[in-house]
Amino acid sequence: MDLRLSTSYAASPEEVFAIITDRTFQEQVYERLRVSTYEVSTLDSGEDVVLRLRWETRSDDVSTDVRRFAGEKLVLAQTKIWHPAHDHGAREADIDGEAVGGRIKLTGHTSIIPTGDATTQTFDLHIVASTPTAGPHLEAVVTEAIRIRLETKFELAWSWIAGSL
Repeated sequence: MDLRLSTSYAASPEEVFAIITDRTFQEQVYERLRVSTYEVSTLDSGEDVVLRLRWETRSDDVSTDVRRFAGEKLVLAQTKIWHPAHDHGAREADIDGEAVGGRIKLTGHTSIIPTGDATTQTFDLHIVASTPTAGPHLEAVVTEAIRIRLETKFELAWSWIAGSL
């Protein structure tokens, strides 16, 4: 299953990058989502910046059908490797992740690109299940969880940029 989302921010790519790689910012995304537990870490790896995210949904967010395969909570983990800035501050990151004990794989990329006086961030993700019978259902559940997280992240970033937090 594929997921493509994008948004624009009234900020430079450098400002957007600083916000979205900020540990406190990422923690606030999870607090807004009211997830049961989460972990956020960032580190420099040569010229790259690595952002690792792991979160668990609340048990009441997991349907009975999904519980048969995923357990009481849906656990998702992602690693984003942000590469050095290109001309005018544009950046790209490779994304790898998993959910449901490795039965769901997530791959893709994200980019931040200057567009006039703004910056556009785009996500192109591919979510694939290795469980044939429940695969499409699990893919849909994981895709929806990721979509909700990204939309929450967009909203929070807009607030940070506007200085309303």
